[in-house]
Amino acid sequence: MEDFVVWLSSYCLGNSKIDRQHQELVKMLNFLHYKICSGCPNKIIDEILIKLINYAENHFRDEEELMKIINYPNLPRHQKEHERLVIEVFEFKRRYEQKQVSKYDLLDFLRNWLINHILDQDLDIKRWLNTT
Repeated sequence: MEDFVVWLSSYCLGNSKIDRQHQELVKMLNFLHYKICSGCPNKIIDEILIKLINYAENHFRDEEELMKIINYPNLPRHQKEHERLVIEVFEFKRRYEQKQVSKYDLLDFLRNWLINHILDQDLDIKRWLNTT
């Protein structure tokens, strides 16, 4: 089975820790996709999803710490974006658990959430990394 999300070098910020974490999030999402497509029981899907969410929250903390270190001027806005993303993910998870959305809707949401956040928000940090 091919990857649901393909990691591209253009997603790299230039900070090895953050880049590794982004790659791990992609791996976790691909693993979730594989398990969903292979008919894995919902209990296992839920466990994988919780691990992915917890990892993302830890990643956000690390990313915010980096932004503090480099004096990133958009830190408050970025922190609010992280908070919004976590709320959205839990809301989508709730809707999934109540069968209001499908497993595939959940996958599409998570893919868009991850890739759009990296491309729209995180890549702006790259400019500041290059000046410090």
